[in-house]
Amino acid sequence: MTLSSTLGLTGVGLLAASPASADDLDARIDQAQAQVERIDARAAQRAADHDAARERATASREKVERLTERIREQHRLADTLRGQVARGVIVGETEGGGAVVPVADEPLPQTSEDLLAGVAMVTEDTDGRAQRITETAAAVDTLRERRSEVREVLQERRAKAERAGARAAQAGKALAAEQGELDGLEAERAQREEEAAAAAAEAAATSAVDFAMAQVGKSYVWGASGPSAYDCSGLTMAAWATEGVSLPHNSGAQYASGTPVSESELQPGDLVFYYSPISHVGMYVGNGQVVNALNPGSGVQVSGLHDMPFSGAVRPG
Repeated sequence: MTLSSTLGLTGVGLLAASPASADDLDARIDQAQAQVERIDARAAQRAADHDAARERATASREKVERLTERIREQHRLADTLRGQVARGVIVGETEGGGAVVPVADEPLPQTSEDLLAGVAMVTEDTDGRAQRITETAAAVDTLRERRSEVREVLQERRAKAERAGARAAQAGKALAAEQGELDGLEAERAQREEEAAAAAAEAAATSAVDFAMAQVGKSYVWGASGPSAYDCSGLTMAAWATEGVSLPHNSGAQYASGTPVSESELQPGDLVFYYSPISHVGMYVGNGQVVNALNPGSGVQVSGLHDMPFSGAVRPG
């Protein structure tokens, strides 16, 4: 019998792991999610069934223990009564001048016949103690019968609890397997989205770099942002605006607007900053070079990454 047929479910673990389009992957994730929810509900029910079965078995075991204790109490009562009867007989014999016979220490009786042993020959008035011993013996028999019945119930309940536990464990394994498949599909989708975002960012950076490089040779004018002249932050602002990324027209503000990256993480399109406090910005173009609107005498040109005191870098977007 397969796991899916045992659970009364279909399709457990049957989702294909082959490459799929984005739409197909989304559909598979939806299918897996629905499957997880169904199995989770079944697993929760079986866990609850197991708990209930275990509680019933525990109740039966405790009942057996209570009955056993009551049987012991009846044994102790009978033993006390027998001692009282025996002492009454001894006192009577003593008063009548007969021999005194000591009462022997005896273990607790195990059956009603044992309880009555040594009492049948007592015919003197014992304030009804002999009768009470007889009643106690009958009570022990009744309690033993009841305990035997409860023990049978206990065995049945233990067996049911064991079966319920096995079903709960099986459902838990099915849930773990399906959840693992769902996690794998979601990880695949996340990886695809990450790769797509990285590709889009790379394309945007490439476009921004292309724009900035196309401005090489144009003039530097403070406060300008094109199309014929730029200052340092005006050039980077205009370049990233071609990709819909809005940057402030200030080098220090641009530093605060992006995601910080280390020098070893630099990629084309990242903004690099100079001096302390920051007063100049350029765009990294790769191979240790930066395109920037340098100054009124140099205009827009390509410089070395460390031609000026480097102070940090950010990635726009």
